Amino acid sequence: MLLNPLTRPLAAQIAHSDWRATHKQINFPYTLEDAVIGGENCVRYRTSRTDPANPVILYLHAGAFVCGSPRINATGVLPACELSGCEAIGVDYALAPNATYPTQLDQIERVYRALLDQGRSPSRILLMGDSAGGTLALASMNRWRRAGLPAPAGIVTLSAMTDATGASDTHLTLAQHDPVFGSHAAEGVHTVTRLYAPGVDAGNPEISPVYDDYRGAPPMLIHVGSRDVLLGDSARLAERARRAGVDVTLRVFDGMFHLFHMHWALEDARASFEDIADFIARVAAQERRACTAA
Repeated sequence: MLLNPLTRPLAAQIAHSDWRATHKQINFPYTLEDAVIGGENCVRYRTSRTDPANPVILYLHAGAFVCGSPRINATGVLPACELSGCEAIGVDYALAPNATYPTQLDQIERVYRALLDQGRSPSRILLMGDSAGGTLALASMNRWRRAGLPAPAGIVTLSAMTDATGASDTHLTLAQHDPVFGSHAAEGVHTVTRLYAPGVDAGNPEISPVYDDYRGAPPMLIHVGSRDVLLGDSARLAERARRAGVDVTLRVFDGMFHLFHMHWALEDARASFEDIADFIARVAAQERRACTAA
């Protein structure tokens, strides 16, 4: 449905309907506020527990590069705000196929640079992305490092797509076990990649971050479900980062499916966000100790 321009709007409409329905599960007060940062449209997420003294989460939403938005996908980050006391900023990056790589990475970088120019210390910024947003988060972080920009304090990926070539074994072993992807996950990955980065080698590290060099990368927290066909993508990313000497943690939630964390009513979704809040607190404490020692 995604490859056909006639059926693509219907596929997006179905996904948006499902994601909007998860908003009803949020049982705490929150606000969404439109903002322009670095010339790019964004959304600020706050809850009653938001404290300006806490780090900020830079959030990149799911949607296979072709759908979703910071507002539609709000349940992908709001619980992290509630449990950590952090404000989050979601980048409303342009969607494929109307905009293609590297447009999205350029937009995200402009927001990051603007936050730094506003006086935000990179040690007080956490990067977070789910599914295709995880791809963008990893590619952005590595791009910034290569460009000489300071890296954020840490990065969180949820159900991330890290290999656009579809080489992970779980595309075969978990076929028909993930209710989101069904049995044609690898084909779907190839399809959305052609829409997002037409003519670009799928093995390019900015398209498939699992092939990038993570030496010197900041701490990483990787969450995925045991029924997610992208489990292999997360496992391979974690192992590549570990071998590069990165402080990396992989959490696999038994029986959980792609983007399970958006379903706040699930016990495992709550456990996932509690772990994310703990990670943010740990990384922030490490940065404070480092600053004190300096």
